[in-house]
Order: sequence, then structure tokens, then C-alpha cells
Amino acid sequence: MEKKQKIIQIYAIIICVITITTIIFSIGNFVSSVIDRNDPLYAGWNKENINSYEQFKLDVLKSVTKDQVYIPDDIALKKMYEDAKQEKINTIMHQTKRSMLVDGFIIGICLILALSHWWIIKKQQA
Repeated sequence: MEKKQKIIQIYAIIICVITITTIIFSIGNFVSSVIDRNDPLYAGWNKENINSYEQFKLDVLKSVTKDQVYIPDDIALKKMYEDAKQEKINTIMHQTKRSMLVDGFIIGICLILALSHWWIIKKQQA
């Protein structure tokens, strides 16, 4: 009977360690999502620089070849910049919302698992 109790305790301790480790990583990811959500223009990696209109304009004009038929004017460039900026904001807001929701669920499930297995450990010791 004592061997069975030791196996149950070892199992419960392993589950607690795994869930606590998962909680730590999920909290880190959750905090990262909160930071990205507060400043979505600087979150993640971009192929084009949309932090300022001037830099965006330079990047677009550098990509234009000499024999290209259409070269966008300032109004078209400004619209392209605003569209790219809004797309980046929408993408980051969606990604962070999804990440925060999933991490919240993982943290909740892990807390339930850790507390229930901690209770098993305490019950076996009594």
C-alpha cells in the first residue's frame, strides 16, 4: 500500500511541476501580448517600415524601377501608407487577442490541475 502511495505522490508532483512550468511560459507570453497590444506598430517583424510616412515613402520609391510605367504620387503613397499601417494594427490586435485568450485558458486549466494534484499530495501525506 505504501508503494502505491509513493507512486501517486510522484505522479502528482510531476503534474505540479509540469503545470507550474507551463504557467510560467504562458504568463510570459501573455505579458508579451499585452505589451504588443499597447503599441501595435512596433510589434513583430515587418517587411516594410511603417513607423513613419517618410520612411515608408523612401522604401516604396527605392523599389520603383526606372522603366516602371506607374510611379505613385504623394496622395497614392499616403493612402498606401495608411492602409499598410491599419492592416498592421488589425493583424497585431487580432494576434494578441487570440494569444491572450489561449494563454488565459492554459493558465486556468494548469491552475486547476496543479491545485487538484497538490491536494492529492497533501491527502496522501495525511
